[in-house]
Amino acid sequence: MPAAVFKQTGTTLVELVITIVILGIALATLSSALSAGISRGATPGWEGKALELSQAYADEILGMKFDAVQNTGGGPLSAPCGISSDGQNRADFDDVDDYNGLSDSPPTLITNTVDMSQYQNYRVDVSVNCAGTEAGFADNRYAKRITITVYAPAGDSRVISFYRGNF
Repeated sequence: MPAAVFKQTGTTLVELVITIVILGIALATLSSALSAGISRGATPGWEGKALELSQAYADEILGMKFDAVQNTGGGPLSAPCGISSDGQNRADFDDVDDYNGLSDSPPTLITNTVDMSQYQNYRVDVSVNCAGTEAGFADNRYAKRITITVYAPAGDSRVISFYRGNF
């Protein structure tokens, strides 16, 4: 009677090592892709908050007079454009110039139009410059450029700029 032939099946050590190396590379690639996505996942959240905060400041500033000597509805300009803060307390701001150099940390608004408790670790900086010729006017004194910079808790910032005319 012939001897029974047993055929062994399975994987060799070389095949196991190759499989482990391939799986290791795949897992490393997957984890790096996921960690990059997670770090960018918070960006829309703070950018949305920064936009809401900058819009609230813009609304407040645009509601103010063009400068200290003009009426709320504008009027003829007799003096060259000059940015002069009246040295007032924040609650007494009444014209666009008063916001030049403002740095609020935490941010505060004159009116309570936005729940500011969610912005405790944010900072807002405002600058005001004469910019009539930038805005297309023949004279520099007819418009001012307001720039609002919002700094998020992680240090990232977003900047918006807009013009305020004398009207």
